[in-house]
Amino acid sequence: MDRWLCAALFGYALTFIVSTPKQLLLWALLFNAAVVLAAKLRLLYLNRLLIGCILCGIAWGSINVYFYQEAKLPSDYYGVTLPVKISIQSITQVYPNFWRIEGDLLAVGEELLTYVPRARLSWFAPPDDLKPPQVGTVWLLQARLKAPQGVRNDGGFLYHRYLVGQGIHVLGSIRDGQLLGGQPSYRQQLYNQLSELLRHSEHAGILQALTVGERQQISPEQWQLYQRTGLAHLIAISGLHLSLVAIGVIWAAQWLLRFCARHRGRREQLNSWYWAMLIALVATLYYAALAGFATSTIRAFAMFSVVLWHKYYRIHTPPSRVLLRAVALVVIVQPFAPLQTGFWLSVGAVATILLMNWRWLPIQGRWASLRSLWRLEVVLTLALWPLTALWFGGLPILAPLTNLLVIPVVTFWVLPLALIAMLLLMLSLPSAAKLLFDGAALPLAMFEPSLQIIADAKWQWLPTHLTGSWSVLSILLLSWVWPWHWRYKLCCGLVLILTQLISWELQWRDTEVRLHVLDVDQGSAIVIEQGHEAMLIDTGANWEFGSSMAERAIIPFLTHHRLTPVVGVVSHTDNDHLGGYLQLVEAYPFMRWYGSGTGLPCVAGQSGQWRRVKWLVLHPRRVTNNRHNDDSCVVRVTIGQHSVLIPGDITYRAERQLLAFVAPVASDILVLAHHGSNSSSERLFLAAVNPQLAIVSRGRNNAYGMVATPVKERLNELQIPLLDTALGGQITLRFNSSEWSVEQPWAGADRPWFDSDN
Repeated sequence: MDRWLCAALFGYALTFIVSTPKQLLLWALLFNAAVVLAAKLRLLYLNRLLIGCILCGIAWGSINVYFYQEAKLPSDYYGVTLPVKISIQSITQVYPNFWRIEGDLLAVGEELLTYVPRARLSWFAPPDDLKPPQVGTVWLLQARLKAPQGVRNDGGFLYHRYLVGQGIHVLGSIRDGQLLGGQPSYRQQLYNQLSELLRHSEHAGILQALTVGERQQISPEQWQLYQRTGLAHLIAISGLHLSLVAIGVIWAAQWLLRFCARHRGRREQLNSWYWAMLIALVATLYYAALAGFATSTIRAFAMFSVVLWHKYYRIHTPPSRVLLRAVALVVIVQPFAPLQTGFWLSVGAVATILLMNWRWLPIQGRWASLRSLWRLEVVLTLALWPLTALWFGGLPILAPLTNLLVIPVVTFWVLPLALIAMLLLMLSLPSAAKLLFDGAALPLAMFEPSLQIIADAKWQWLPTHLTGSWSVLSILLLSWVWPWHWRYKLCCGLVLILTQLISWELQWRDTEVRLHVLDVDQGSAIVIEQGHEAMLIDTGANWEFGSSMAERAIIPFLTHHRLTPVVGVVSHTDNDHLGGYLQLVEAYPFMRWYGSGTGLPCVAGQSGQWRRVKWLVLHPRRVTNNRHNDDSCVVRVTIGQHSVLIPGDITYRAERQLLAFVAPVASDILVLAHHGSNSSSERLFLAAVNPQLAIVSRGRNNAYGMVATPVKERLNELQIPLLDTALGGQITLRFNSSEWSVEQPWAGADRPWFDSDN
């Protein structure tokens, strides 16, 4: 059976590496039909069965992709304010002056939807007299919907993949709303009581995360504290938490059943182990329901139920096969689980534990349990190092130590007391529940000062650019756990380390210049790369209710490519150009800045050179504060024999001034002014620049209709091709001594379907 399961999972995995799963399904059907017709011999029966399992896997993946894409709204609904009817399915995330609402869209406008898409909507500055929407209620909202798309850059968080993994089909912002009906669900009522009970507790967010799976009240400082000490996994309900609950329930159930069955005959008829496992399964299911059946809890419960099933029926099979069957069940329950970070971390952790039990003998002697736990923590940290470096930008060196000290406390103190307190709250005993919650938070308060010292120590956080690529790390770890002689392990490790050092040296000496137009939504940010240094032009936007594009896109990009910025230019003081300036100054305090409010003013005639890159300011012709669009700093960057014109947000008035003063605007590449607005890019100006390529940096869901249709028509008339960050993500230009090339590494046309722009 397991080989058939492997074949089905292989076919399912194929749907994640193709751009059109439906075409893959069609070709698989044709191939399978050909094999069945051609194979008449009985000896080929097994091969036909395996091919059929592969086909089943492809079909399962393709069907789920089809239904996900069918549930998306037509593009006609995007960008306009419409009345939408929504059934609230998740507890509203309440932040200062901002709510995030998630639920099923029942109707848009006057149309009832056949497929019910899941929507995530933001309500900025909601009315003070209005209570947040409750789970189980139905609301009529005036909302502006948009496609579920995030920014796509090297090293950045791929929000669109996260949305697909969570089953989100549409985003939007709310203008107004009213309650239509419905009653808060039981979980919502419990959460309301819990929030009221813990409203004065500094650790309310952590206790809520451990009991009901809600982490919205965890402060950013607490998040960073737990992440930089390697303890973030403790405040997300996972297999560890469900296992602890199950073990506790099994022990309590066995004791209770034995106590109830005190008569000898009844004890012989009653199998307490079987009943205890069934009770544990129900308890873990209830715990998952209490957490709102979040993706991590569903995954953990699916894997745990497979283990209990094997235990219940006394099925003796290798643990690796149990893991395989658990993964298959997770894929059935959550078809898009492979797009979630937690899935790979969970599978990787379990696989590492199984590998340890296979390769290494149990530790004997003094302090055997403590030494075994220490070995487990060290090996898990090293084994998950590649994934941690890939997704979290670094690795906490002291994670094994902090986990060794904190996990037992959370396991045997914090979690049991918190769950018992939650049970008392359900039984309408708030005073006793409050007492236990305070007791559960006590060790957290005691540990925090020490953890803060560890988190603030820069030496203990190893960033990704110092760890090497995740692929090299994976091969290195695999070579050391592979069952061969230590000489081969040492040789393989030295070769990989030497290869990494050579690649770093080659990158340092690389004479190729790269210009990256980053995808920063409705904003502008350009990185010019030479060796390990970079020049920045504009810094993206900053939001009152969220992080800046410097934190979300620019700094992760620089870290991913191991770049240190040395020069920065801000072309305009609007938020979409200047917003990330302060974060960049804090992260890179030794940069030289040009532009109003950042350093030297930006004025025509100003020029400079940084290695092979020369830049010349063409506009404005007087010192200004760069506040108005036509006062934007227009920069012409020259790289060898090629040039790039970056005109900021100027309109046709400034374009005409540039032509009137015979400014040298002719360039090989043009970044469209004002994100492709029709107030810029006149035909005469485009003809004067005469670019071989035009690039626009804009948000796909922008409310201004950019790129304007007349601008596209003028570009087509002049036969100037256009590349768009909103339709493909980051754009990279490569300049050699005599030629240049362009690529869009995250373009949906060249990547799997979940990176598509559709």
